[in-house]
Amino acid sequence: MGIPKLIEENKIPEFAFILGSHPNDEDAHFRVSEEQIFTAIFAYVDLLFGKIKPKKLFFMAVDGVAPRAKMNQQRSRRFRTAKEAKEVREKAESKGEKLPDEKAFDSNCITPGTPFMVRLSAQLRYFVNKKITEDANWRGVQVVLSGHEVPGEGEHKIMEYIRLSRAQPDYNPNVRHCLYGLDADLIMLGLLSHDPHFCLLREEVKFGPAAKKKGNISASLENLNFYLLHLSLMREYLDLEFRDIEDILAFDYSLERVIDDFILLAVFVGNDFLPNLPDLHIHENGLERLFDVYKKVLPSLDGYMNEGGVINTKRLQVVLDEMTIWEREIFEKEYADSNWFKGKRDKHVQEMELARKHAKLVLTRPQRDIFNQVQQFVLQNRRKSSQYRTAALTMPNTFPARERKFISTLAEELHLSVSWDEYDEEDQNLVTWRLPGVLDEPLAEPDPEQANGDGNSEGEWEDVDEEDEEGRAAVDRVLKKFDKAPVMDDEEGGGFDARHEQSINDKMAEWKRGYYKEKLGISYDDPQKMHDLIYRYAEGLQWVMHYYYSGIASWGWFYNYHYAPRISDLRGLGDMSFAFELGKPFHPFEQLMGVLPSASMDHIPIAYQDLMYDPNSPILDFYPLEFEQDLNGKKQEWEAIVKIPFIDEQRLLRAMQSREHRLTPEERRRNGFGTSTKFLFNPGESTVYPSSLPDFFPPIYRCTCKMEPFDLPTLDGLHLVPGLCEGVCLGAKALAGFPSLDTLPHTAQLGFHGVNVHGSESRNKSMVVHIQNPHENRKVEDIAKEMVGKRTFVGWPFLQEGLVTAVSDSMFKYEKLVVVPGTPAKVVSNPHFNQGLSHWKGKAERIESVYSKKCGVITGDVDVLVHVRPLKGLKRLESGALVKDYEGPEKELEQAVQMVISEVASEDPRFLEKDAPPLSEEFPDGTNIFFLGEHAYGVAAQVSSATDSALSVVLAFFPSDKMDIKKFKTIVDSRVSSHYSPSFKAAPAIGMSPRALSKITSSFMVLTSDHQKNNLGLSIKFEAKSLRVIDYSRKAGRYWEFSEKAVDLIYEYKEKFPEIFAILDQGGDDMVRATDIFDSHADVRVKEVKSWLKSKGVRDLEPVSLFSDNLAKSTVEEIEQVADDINKNRSKATIKKAIVKNIPRHAVLKPSHAIYRLQNQHFALGDRVTMVQDSGGVPLSAKGVVVGLNTKSMDVVWDVPFISGTTLGNRCSQYRGSTVEFNSCLNLSHPQFIASTSPGSTYPPRPSVPFKPRIGPYPAIQPAPGHQAVAGFRSAAQSQHQPPVAIMANPNRGRGWHVTRARGGPPFNGHSGPLNGRGGPTTNGRPAPTAEGTSGGEASGSTSQLAVNASNQPPSHDNGAPSRGEVVCEDEGLCRILIAGEEEVTEEGDEVLSLTPSLHEFRVFLPTYL
Repeated sequence: MGIPKLIEENKIPEFAFILGSHPNDEDAHFRVSEEQIFTAIFAYVDLLFGKIKPKKLFFMAVDGVAPRAKMNQQRSRRFRTAKEAKEVREKAESKGEKLPDEKAFDSNCITPGTPFMVRLSAQLRYFVNKKITEDANWRGVQVVLSGHEVPGEGEHKIMEYIRLSRAQPDYNPNVRHCLYGLDADLIMLGLLSHDPHFCLLREEVKFGPAAKKKGNISASLENLNFYLLHLSLMREYLDLEFRDIEDILAFDYSLERVIDDFILLAVFVGNDFLPNLPDLHIHENGLERLFDVYKKVLPSLDGYMNEGGVINTKRLQVVLDEMTIWEREIFEKEYADSNWFKGKRDKHVQEMELARKHAKLVLTRPQRDIFNQVQQFVLQNRRKSSQYRTAALTMPNTFPARERKFISTLAEELHLSVSWDEYDEEDQNLVTWRLPGVLDEPLAEPDPEQANGDGNSEGEWEDVDEEDEEGRAAVDRVLKKFDKAPVMDDEEGGGFDARHEQSINDKMAEWKRGYYKEKLGISYDDPQKMHDLIYRYAEGLQWVMHYYYSGIASWGWFYNYHYAPRISDLRGLGDMSFAFELGKPFHPFEQLMGVLPSASMDHIPIAYQDLMYDPNSPILDFYPLEFEQDLNGKKQEWEAIVKIPFIDEQRLLRAMQSREHRLTPEERRRNGFGTSTKFLFNPGESTVYPSSLPDFFPPIYRCTCKMEPFDLPTLDGLHLVPGLCEGVCLGAKALAGFPSLDTLPHTAQLGFHGVNVHGSESRNKSMVVHIQNPHENRKVEDIAKEMVGKRTFVGWPFLQEGLVTAVSDSMFKYEKLVVVPGTPAKVVSNPHFNQGLSHWKGKAERIESVYSKKCGVITGDVDVLVHVRPLKGLKRLESGALVKDYEGPEKELEQAVQMVISEVASEDPRFLEKDAPPLSEEFPDGTNIFFLGEHAYGVAAQVSSATDSALSVVLAFFPSDKMDIKKFKTIVDSRVSSHYSPSFKAAPAIGMSPRALSKITSSFMVLTSDHQKNNLGLSIKFEAKSLRVIDYSRKAGRYWEFSEKAVDLIYEYKEKFPEIFAILDQGGDDMVRATDIFDSHADVRVKEVKSWLKSKGVRDLEPVSLFSDNLAKSTVEEIEQVADDINKNRSKATIKKAIVKNIPRHAVLKPSHAIYRLQNQHFALGDRVTMVQDSGGVPLSAKGVVVGLNTKSMDVVWDVPFISGTTLGNRCSQYRGSTVEFNSCLNLSHPQFIASTSPGSTYPPRPSVPFKPRIGPYPAIQPAPGHQAVAGFRSAAQSQHQPPVAIMANPNRGRGWHVTRARGGPPFNGHSGPLNGRGGPTTNGRPAPTAEGTSGGEASGSTSQLAVNASNQPPSHDNGAPSRGEVVCEDEGLCRILIAGEEEVTEEGDEVLSLTPSLHEFRVFLPTYL
């Protein structure tokens, strides 16, 4: 099962907490200002908040001073970053590129104590104050900021808060956490919290070429995909992984304890504090091997290894001993010179196997010695009572794998128990044999006379463990079998195995000597140095566990080696003890000097800078300019070990102390520690919060945010809670939104299944879940009676509510229908039509395949489908009540009956239906609302009073608002049109082939002598990405079209560099080389081409989706200029106020109701809008103009800039644009929710036609025969007596059709309106503006239109009968065309429209390119 889930709206769990911790480095020319950085951070934080919508706490934790163990990694990363930046810069300079004069942004400044971090903290405080003041969603949440001045890593500050909160008596065990961050270590931290309602949020991780692409810092965030990793589901998969050993454990199985052990084992593959064990890598199945070892060893132990953060080193040693076998396999794979021994041994094994075939059982000499000891042990104790038997037989565990296997076999046949995890006083690992029922301490032997005394003695009857005769005989047979077994020993002096073993050990010792000498610079034969290394690593394991489970054990401890010891050398851990001294954290400047390279010394006070480069500096060796990087088995450069010297703390502090007096007062403050800050909504007296960036951010004049110091919870005699908290809900009882496998009956098995991961099948084992079908062998009709009309939950295990509309099998579809009017509906079966059977089977197979290949879930045969309409959300009724609203038939989905769930234990509180609240409760005094009356539509207002039936409101508006709307309309209506030519006409006009035109208008890569790829294409069309460039290109159906501006540019390019165009028609897939184009100075000529393209502004062109309609940049600039002029002429004195009394509930719009009430609102380019939602990035009641229409959202340029604003892909000024949903704004240009203000008036009718812009080259696709229609296509039933109606490719070219032609016809309104839902409507008789970039009525973006009159009705004859070819509007994307007459032959070259000889009704889905 893919645990990470792509988050979608209405499918995100409700969270109490969201917790979070902490540019383009590959482009030497890239520059960014701090203002851009800060606003980008604000926009991103706001996006995260909006995605998750926390209810109680929003905890922003920025990395403060870290413990020394972490500083090693920070130091490595920052040195690598500086080196890579230098290489990028030098590479650009070597090519002769002119770099900008200002310095590039140095990401190393993101370190506690730098001036940048001080400024960032100030900006974040300003941002939070502004959001709480302006955004309703932020007001009910406690916001905490733990900045760089608070010591500790960001994620560990958060985990400390969770740990301490769990210890409080009032802690809710079912609190929901969402932790944002990019570090894989967060998975471990989330798991060890033992709070199951825990998710991790992160952006989509891309692989391959897509991973290397960096977006512009001002790029839109709306296109980012986020994933939630549900730890509740991961916990269940871990349980499936390990639960199969429950029956063979000597102690109680506990998932929580298994998770703790899993976290300890994961340290071995490396983390931020310790390097991975040699040859143990995640990408080489390192964790899988650890799991196998753990499952093999745990049954032989007497408990778990990780006891709440304290390591049981004796048990851990047993696991490490088992891992040495794997290390030996690694050695044998790496060294081919051991093949001779292997060959000899194989020959020897073959001889033994042959002997075994004849003699049944063959022993080696060591096996014979083992058997002799065991035989003597058994015979000495068999006649004794169990309480007098010898406790155990022990042997030193120095056996190779063959002898260990023999011991297990012998013990099994003799029914003896064997333990592998015991040690003697000298810490020698032992193999311990025990007879059944023995005591740890045997009693003294009884006196023989007493034993043979009076028959009435009670002792005669106590020996209940005495073996019966049959059991003794069985043991004798086994002993006899092994005693008579021949011994195979072809060599003297210990035998071949012993010599082979010794030889391998010698070779491994030499192998290890090379490892320690090369990697660590120490001698393998130096016991003290080896002990120091091993102890330091073991100590590091314990430090990490303390850090994870109880906090920092020592600020100063760190692992002072670059590499870990070999697994087989990790011995003697059972005798080790660890004591840590807490100490104190470094001060910020001490950390800066400890982690930054000399290239980043600008971030350090001048007093210390020369310590990094002065030849006389006592710590100059801490700052090497050149250093080695070792991948050490890793795949990525960032994973490489940076071999730089470790910081000597005492030397560093002495060197810095001598210069401390040079620090300025401001620097001294920056070098200290601070406290976290808590932000709360304070609706009382407002204050003025000063600008954190004067001349850029405005002051917050009516700030309603209060700041207080934030202190973590304290223990005060309480204790941290290990494992689960009492009262937690798990599995099927988990809170809504948190998935669980347990909601369906299932089994699971580990095996190879080829689950599709990132586009390719996994070659590793997967945990495959098998669903048990509770409906097997039930009648489909009975299932339908039970389910149809009831709610269900689909999408397992990520459950989503839906309404069942039908149930079907391969033959029938069962629906509830009213058969006899006035009687209750009954379940009726209808057979599938035509090819319905194959269509049904295709769906069933697809469901089964997706679950199997994408999720690793075996559903079993899919014999019954449930048809479900998913829950869309809540719908607000006229009364103010909220009821559930399900999707329509167009979004109905099918699911296998065994994969749906009828009831859940926990309802989602967000989707519970609610009665209408009292008017005074819903609209308390001071509530911000929008007036929906006809004469002040969309004006911002405030409730002054409320009764049981009516409201009184105060309006505030500018009288010139209505005139301003006309100004923007004029700009859009007066756009300069442009003629577009299809590619097959544009190409010959330029003098080139269509193929060459296609190449040069796309990306055309050319390889220079330095193996660099250079794009010499114009990049004004992107077929694969479905993108075009405004004013240059568009797509009509199958063909690309180019504007006059684009044709002129291509022609000029061809005249300037004809050599490039001469090669465009060459075939082959190989990349063109510069020398193939230019005869001499090829690389120089390529630079000339790139320079020319840049001068023409080609590289600044921003592509937009083919399926969007946008105003050109020049038009947007005009709109911005008009808005600026309007704002300049406004003042407080021109604001008018009015009081409107006794108006009904429906005459106002509350911001939180917009999502319910503004459904189906239509928009067109140039429409004036106002923001009516009081949450999100755009300020409430801000006004703007629609400059782009997308399928589910619109681009708006606002009158004023704001923090979260973008450039809409460089189409508007900075901070002026944003992409918003249709229901977030009111359309002021064309009011569609005008309400009467009369107290007794009824609720106004709502727009009923959904607004679904259909822009771009959508194909007209009819459903296959027998398949159900989609997207509004419905075929009429064919008459049995009439031939079918055939419609050719372009029916609008027939005679008598009232359809505007795509070219050469009269002008049409620029959007399709309610006729087919593909654009805005024609409202109140207003013809829409001409589409952007069109001439003579030519449709922009290939949109097609039907001729309609002012009331949106088709033309008709006076007698009301539809004329031939007339179009009658029916619903979205659906028209009924009534045709009468005989077959008509069109002009030569036109398509033929075959008509039936009499009146016939049929339906056609209008293709958008008509």
